[in-house]
Amino acid sequence: MEEFGGKTETFELDDQLTFEKDSLKARCKELKDRTDFPLKAIIVCSPANPSGKVMSQAELEAIADVAKEIDLLVISDEVYEHYVTGENPHTPIATLPDMHDRTITVNSFSKSWNISGWRLGYAYGKGELIAPINNAANVIYVCPATPLQSALSRVLMADPDYYSKLRDKFDGKRCAFSAGLRELGFDIYDSGSAFYIWARIPSDFPDALSFNEMLMETAGVGMVPGSAFADSDAWDAYVRICIAREDSILDGAMEKLRTVLS
Repeated sequence: MEEFGGKTETFELDDQLTFEKDSLKARCKELKDRTDFPLKAIIVCSPANPSGKVMSQAELEAIADVAKEIDLLVISDEVYEHYVTGENPHTPIATLPDMHDRTITVNSFSKSWNISGWRLGYAYGKGELIAPINNAANVIYVCPATPLQSALSRVLMADPDYYSKLRDKFDGKRCAFSAGLRELGFDIYDSGSAFYIWARIPSDFPDALSFNEMLMETAGVGMVPGSAFADSDAWDAYVRICIAREDSILDGAMEKLRTVLS
C-alpha cells in the first residue's frame, strides 16, 4: 500500500484477540481527522494470518457500523474462508446491511487449491471501487500465465464436494497436531479455522525467537515467532505453525519436537 502512496496504521487486538467497538471507533476517528494521510479504509482479515482468527458476527457488525458512521471503505481479505471449522461461520462483510457498496473483497485460489506458486487471485466489489485498482495493478494481474488460468478453470467446479473435503482434512491435521503440541506444553488458541495454529510456547521459554532458533538447531523444525507479525512485544512468546503439509511430514515434525521438549 505504501508503494502506491498510502500509509498503513495498525489497530492491535487484546490478549484474547478481540476488540471493543468504542476503541476501534476512537482510533479510526483519530486517524480520519488528521491532516496528513487521513484514514480512508479499514482492512479486515477473516480468517486472519497469523492467528487463524475468524471474526464473529458481532465483531463484523461492529466494524461495519464504524465504517458506515465515519464513512470508510472496507477491504476484506478472505483468502482462508474455506478453512473455517469453528462455531463462527465465514461471513463476508460485504453481505451485511449497506456494506456491499463500500467493500472490496480480496480472495485467492492459491491457498485452497494448493497452488500458491500460481498466484491466482481476485478482487470484487462495486465497479467504481474496483476500476481504480486496475491502474495500480496493471503490472500485477497480467503476470499469471494463461495456461495456469485455463487449468484452474477446468478443475474449479469439477468436484462439488471439494471445499468440504478440504475443510475436513485440515481440521483433522489441526486437531492431531494441536493435541501433540498441548502434550508438550503449548497453549493453543482456538481460532475457528485450520490452516495455521497460533500458540503460546511452553512456559519455560519466554521468547519465541530464541525458542525457534533452538528448535531449528536441535530438531530441524521451525515455527514463525509472533514478533514477526506484531509492532509491540505483546506476542513475543507466541508462534505461528503452518500445517499445510503431508501427514507424514507433520508426524515426523512432531516426533522431532518430542525428542527436544519431552
